[in-house]
Amino acid sequence: MESCRHPCFGLTESLEICYCNSAWDRFALENGGGAEVLAQGVIHKPFLQFVPRELEQHFRKLFWTARALGHVQTQDYECSSAELFRVFRMQIYPLEPGRGFVVINSLRVERPHTRAARFPDDAKYRDKNGLIHMCGNCRRTSRAEDPAAWDWVPAYVQTCRRDVTHGICAFCREYYYGPYLPQNERAG
Repeated sequence: MESCRHPCFGLTESLEICYCNSAWDRFALENGGGAEVLAQGVIHKPFLQFVPRELEQHFRKLFWTARALGHVQTQDYECSSAELFRVFRMQIYPLEPGRGFVVINSLRVERPHTRAARFPDDAKYRDKNGLIHMCGNCRRTSRAEDPAAWDWVPAYVQTCRRDVTHGICAFCREYYYGPYLPQNERAG
């Protein structure tokens, strides 16, 4: 895994991160990540800590299915940078029972953004608690006064910020995860 050019990580059976390859750190640094998202900052932490709360059950099920069936499970997701629109494919490989999982995140699509960029107006995007809500998938930012409206604010994506909290926007919820979520959890 160390020589793989794609970001890879290992998980224990309980879904705790136990290994990240060098491509993980390279990806984190290229995308404005701070020390908390480099390998040294995520090792021994639960993988689900880095997944929007609304998708935790979906990811638990992906790993459970990989374990139960004994073969790879996949999930496409968007993880754009400030400059590039990118779609990755997460491949979950179950190891021998009790040994955990290997996860490879392969780049599927990469192109310049075509989204209209918005100015990083904290008054427009910061909620009453001082937090900025960003989609954990596409990285769009929710408007404080209209939480259903999500804008592309590249300046908020360029650096790792402590005042950002992650959720999932309605588009990503439906487009990437809709077919896998229970009907009552899908977008209207």
